[in-house]
Amino acid sequence: VLTDWFGPLADELSRAGMYRLVSYHRPGYGSSTLPSQPISMAGQAECCLALMRHLGITEAHLVGHSIGACIALQAALQQPEAVASVGLLEPPVMTATADPSPALNVLRASAALWKKGDVAGAMDAFMRGIVDLDYERVLDTVLGIWREDALKGTNAFFQADQPALQGWRFGKAEAERVRQSAILFLGESSTRVNPIREPVHNTLLSWLPSSEGHILEGASHLLPLQAPARMAALLTAFYKARITAQNHS
Repeated sequence: VLTDWFGPLADELSRAGMYRLVSYHRPGYGSSTLPSQPISMAGQAECCLALMRHLGITEAHLVGHSIGACIALQAALQQPEAVASVGLLEPPVMTATADPSPALNVLRASAALWKKGDVAGAMDAFMRGIVDLDYERVLDTVLGIWREDALKGTNAFFQADQPALQGWRFGKAEAERVRQSAILFLGESSTRVNPIREPVHNTLLSWLPSSEGHILEGASHLLPLQAPARMAALLTAFYKARITAQNHS
């Protein structure tokens, strides 16, 4: 629900100086407006791919957090030649766990608050049940000013993201079509916040044909804010390994 999830990680990656780094606001977040019609996951992926075309980028390593990671997977299926690899930070692929109810129950409860007009209550219920019980301390420490942005993002989340995710189908068959290399990240404490995290992480590692996984000590679903240097180092090593493999092929 925040536009600045990736700020610290983007800063760390930019310091590595290996690649051109592009970060954008998805529909409804930050300075991007919501579309007048409902947007599907395919539409969300097309926003990313269209931006790449606009910027003259023919191929990119995509990194996404939460629903953004699902969008990266969709883009890899939708236009595989444009996606060099996918970096996946705790994607909520509900079909990758035998019991998605711990997450779905939180989403239903927070959605009910949002429908009643209690945006702040919906945000708090979502953040405590999905993200991190101590989210306010982390965000106050790392971002400082974030509440207004989070409230706007909460509206976008329930208006656009949740309907798109509910209509998205991604299972083992779709995962096996993702031929790009994938690197997956899981916060060490994320499963204590919501039990779906580790099962989804492990299932995706088993489904995706070329994947590696990393657990980040002391991190929750706020992992790009809590462990940006570690993640940047792992992503950089991952990209270098892909280059070495291509040069030797």
